Amino acid sequence: MYNTKMPLTKDELFPFLCNISEQFHIGIGIISLEKSDFPFVYINQAFTALTGYLQDELIGKNFNSLTGIKTSMDHIGELFCSIKKKSPFEKNILHYQKDGSAFWNHVTCQPIKDRDGIASYALVHCKDITEQMLSKMLSKLEHEVYIDLEENGDFKNILQLITEKVEKYYIRDIFCGIHVVNQEQNLEAIASGSLPLSLIKSLNHLEIGGSTTGYNESVVYINDLTIKNNKSSKLIKKYNLNSCWSKPIFTNEKVLLGYFSIYIKGEMQLRQADIDFLKKLSPIVALSMKYVKQKQELKKLAFFDMSTGMPNYNSFYTSLVTWMDEKVNGSLLLIQPNEYSSIVDLYGRKFGDELIGQMVDRFLSIKDLKEEFVYGRFSTSSFMIGVKQSHKDHLTQFIKQILQITAVPFTIAEREIFITLKIGVSHFNEFLTIDESIRRADTALTKSRLQNTPFSYFEMGTDEMIQRELNILNQLQFGIKNKELTVYLQPKINLLTNEIEGFEALARWNSPVLGNVSPAEFIPIAEKSGKINEIDNLILRKVLIFQNHRQTNGLKMIPIAVNISPVHFYSESFINDFLSLVAEYHISPHYIKIEVTESVELFDFVKAKEILLELKKLGYESSIDDFGVGFSSLSYLQQLPFSEIKIDRSFINDIENSDMHAVVQTIVQLADKLRMHVVAEGIETSEQYSILQKIGCKSGQGFYFHKPMPLEEAQNLLDSISEK
Repeated sequence: MYNTKMPLTKDELFPFLCNISEQFHIGIGIISLEKSDFPFVYINQAFTALTGYLQDELIGKNFNSLTGIKTSMDHIGELFCSIKKKSPFEKNILHYQKDGSAFWNHVTCQPIKDRDGIASYALVHCKDITEQMLSKMLSKLEHEVYIDLEENGDFKNILQLITEKVEKYYIRDIFCGIHVVNQEQNLEAIASGSLPLSLIKSLNHLEIGGSTTGYNESVVYINDLTIKNNKSSKLIKKYNLNSCWSKPIFTNEKVLLGYFSIYIKGEMQLRQADIDFLKKLSPIVALSMKYVKQKQELKKLAFFDMSTGMPNYNSFYTSLVTWMDEKVNGSLLLIQPNEYSSIVDLYGRKFGDELIGQMVDRFLSIKDLKEEFVYGRFSTSSFMIGVKQSHKDHLTQFIKQILQITAVPFTIAEREIFITLKIGVSHFNEFLTIDESIRRADTALTKSRLQNTPFSYFEMGTDEMIQRELNILNQLQFGIKNKELTVYLQPKINLLTNEIEGFEALARWNSPVLGNVSPAEFIPIAEKSGKINEIDNLILRKVLIFQNHRQTNGLKMIPIAVNISPVHFYSESFINDFLSLVAEYHISPHYIKIEVTESVELFDFVKAKEILLELKKLGYESSIDDFGVGFSSLSYLQQLPFSEIKIDRSFINDIENSDMHAVVQTIVQLADKLRMHVVAEGIETSEQYSILQKIGCKSGQGFYFHKPMPLEEAQNLLDSISEK
């Protein structure tokens, strides 16, 4: 008996390892590490069963005895190098049995040290992992085929790729071919790995399969190809072909598509693992064949957007390529509705697609379009138009015609909704790539959104502007967290008495990194990034704290109007956000108002009316800000429960013009009839002040009276009024 409590001597170690090896049911061999060729000095019965060699046939020889035509010499070199280092290792190597059958061998090697610490022997475990490796190879083949399907999709190329890859990766030295059922219900050779296609065509697979209409999934075997194909016997002998296995390929509906065949060299027989491989391969071939046979339909579909029926980006891009090849110069217009995201949020993606479709239909219905153009959907929320080069005035007119498609509301989810557009414009020519021209149009669209203009042309400085936007977005996170945003108040003045009758709260931000950032910059970015709710609530809280302080100390109280972003206004959380904050500071509804822009109440009239009515029932008044610059609708105005209209500053700036004077006077008279209070925004001169008084406008705000001021200054101003 061996003393197992202490390491064995070299003489004791070898018989011990031999005895242990026979206890295992996996192939185990013992390698001598003392000889330079590292021969086997012992193999167990499982090893002989794995390789087909007798013990005497392998003892004294090494792993080179198991190599064959497809064994990687690099793998063999790595194996012997690892053995020489006397370090443990694991490797997968393609080995061959005595009869020439290939198998994947998972080799694990563990050097064994004796009592003196010397490793004279190594114990190697060998395991047949052919099935796992074939599955892995099949997955790799499937991946490569699917990539080629996406990139190419040509019928013959795909099938040719399959035959070549199987020949390359398969463990046996074989040839491959594919026959397909053609329109005449005959089998036609379509692909061959490395055999001449003419030879594959000559093989009579109809006789093999029996029929192209019957259903039989069995693998068909031909024992002697020369018997079935006398005319091709010379070529068959030239390539040393002996037999053939053919697997019928069926669709899910059991329609025969063709045959995948493996042509075997010499006398080699296929094992069950090979047949299983053919069965697993057939669905990949079937899918590929079905895919490429439908290529014509798919190619047609590839050029149209399924949601709207309009040409898609691929179609648009292809048209531009054609123009570029013809040296055509022109302009690109990237068009996006401002309200797309809100429509999707409210009604779902389907209605966002519907909006884009209606916009394109309106564009195509413009009768006097003089420019030659192509168009297509660019993204989920936008579409693009390419226009051949024309006079700049013509392009400007073309853009105006596009903007006019929003003059009347769109019908979405059985509701009438006004939308506004943003358009980015760039140029394309032979000196710019299509991708760069499109990028510039996209950049110009971003500029249009940031500057709140209907359309913008690409300028070289626009990239810097976008970088500025990213910087603002990054710092805005810190600005909200650290409460860097502050409130400025601008008084509303009674134009008859010159008394302060209220304030408008305005958000201001002085970033430690960026300095003072204009609301015109950070508010749109906050809306796009989903941070606007936090900003609205932050500003509202500061106003409430201000009002609470005055109320608690018995100081003069004046109503303060807080601007609410359209994004926040329509969100499910708005009402709860607003009411919860006001209740927290116990401020009467008389001293807090909300202001919403005209585009808000007209975007979704029904939803806006519900929100405003709920607020009115609770005693909160609301105001239309920037009235006149959106889609003014008198029918909407008389139905929505606003208490105040604020005439946009652009009207007041031009009020000395007789036409604009008439417009402002009409708005004032209309508001009076609807029992709404009117506030003129942006009063800067005594002349504007005088005109507004004469036409009956009762309130106003602007630099002529007071600029927006910090809360401390507003506090002092109110206190000084109280003392008078």
